[in-house]
Amino acid sequence: MHANLMTPIFESIAYVAEYGEPDADRHVKRVATYARFIGQHVLGFAPELCERLALAALVHDVGKVAIPRELLRKPGPLTPAERQYVQQHTIHGRDMLADLARRYAGRDGGLFELAQQVSLYHHERWDGRGYPEGLCREEIPIAARVVHLVDVIDARLSPRPYKPGQSWHQVKQALVEGMYLDFDGMLVTGLLQVEPAFLELVQAQSYGQLVPV
Repeated sequence: MHANLMTPIFESIAYVAEYGEPDADRHVKRVATYARFIGQHVLGFAPELCERLALAALVHDVGKVAIPRELLRKPGPLTPAERQYVQQHTIHGRDMLADLARRYAGRDGGLFELAQQVSLYHHERWDGRGYPEGLCREEIPIAARVVHLVDVIDARLSPRPYKPGQSWHQVKQALVEGMYLDFDGMLVTGLLQVEPAFLELVQAQSYGQLVPV
């Protein structure tokens, strides 16, 4: 099934998951936009696959609906027990999307499967120190590697009540330092090769202020 036919369903899932949380709503939309960009300009995916990647990215945090809002909004550091609890959102998201796939049987099962992969694995790290399964390198599905990268980029660029947004220079430095540790170095290298176009896309997003270079 063409991704465009599934767009309203995935947008509705994201809307319900982020209802009442404007910052979270804008975050998942930016992550989807950045994932589409990497699919097109770094990986050379066909347009249809870029759209599928963007839709999967749009619902990457759907599992957070199972986590108490006061825990997600906590301004200070989480305790080890709280951190472990929050990390379960990856598994909750996979399970929710698997259930929705059964409810929408006959629609685009492949897209739901892609979204499940992204939800479950978007916090895995290249060096195997991520969660929930500690996958490393190419064990991590490429879509999850993309969403992990752009999720971190957006989180660093975004101002929060407890921190200012970082400049692009600071974010870029963190990406370079995280190559082959946190991130797939091929994706970082490819993104920096098209840096001007990506920066133009970043400046077009809603961050409440112009992102300093």
